[in-house]
Amino acid sequence: MNNKLKIAYQGVPGSYSYQAMHEYFGSDIEFENKEFFSEVFKEVEDGNVDFGIVPFENSTTGGIYEVFDLLVSSSCSIVGERCIEVKHNLMGIPGATLESIKTVYSHQQAIDQCSKFIRENGFQSIPTTNTAVSAQLIKEMQDINSGSIGSEYAASLYGLKIIKSDINNFFNNITKFIILSKKMSWDMDSDKISMYFTTVHKPGALYHTLGTFAKNGINMLKLISRPTRDTPWEYSYFVDIEGNLDHPDVKKTLEELEVSCPHLKVFGNYKAHNILG
Repeated sequence: MNNKLKIAYQGVPGSYSYQAMHEYFGSDIEFENKEFFSEVFKEVEDGNVDFGIVPFENSTTGGIYEVFDLLVSSSCSIVGERCIEVKHNLMGIPGATLESIKTVYSHQQAIDQCSKFIRENGFQSIPTTNTAVSAQLIKEMQDINSGSIGSEYAASLYGLKIIKSDINNFFNNITKFIILSKKMSWDMDSDKISMYFTTVHKPGALYHTLGTFAKNGINMLKLISRPTRDTPWEYSYFVDIEGNLDHPDVKKTLEELEVSCPHLKVFGNYKAHNILG
């Protein structure tokens, strides 16, 4: 009988999602790769896998808004997170050099995170669905004028050479990945809550909503606004707070938000992961 966990991730072997998956779940798992974030969510929703893992935000380029929107529209919950330090490299086939490269391929987030290097070298950049997908593409193209941006592991996996290492715009480039489950669950060690809410369209609405957290002694870790898709020029908010859903102050805060916010959704309560200590 096979009791191994089955995990869905976006990308191909060698991607940062692939790395984060193994760091979180270990090596004794079954896994399947998907081309799009939405497919990972669907596999979790349909019960075809035990968990999914997708990137959520980056320390230098911000949130991955497609994932934010999928959290709102899906029934998936966040049950964990994994942060990894992202060190991007310029990679090419044997024979390619910094001078021969004219075009680079990678995920748009990686392109943004290496924009200074790309601009200084006059490269054309072409987005792909994943950093490791771009490495796979370069291997198949066998063109010394084309390179990809990705991890050292991806270079090794696809037989590429690293032409230039550590090409990030900034050091401490960290990407946070979230663990998706069909069912929300938490325990006494869960110390971080992710949620989403909207406010009524009147002056001071956001101010008063945020005051609910302060009044109840809740520490806010993150606040991100996003346009509300169904109502032009109105906004929704993604919030991370410290706390546990079983704590009385958290319960009181959520009860008050239920009354004042037209929409409120708790994505999950889980253990925070911070690689910087």
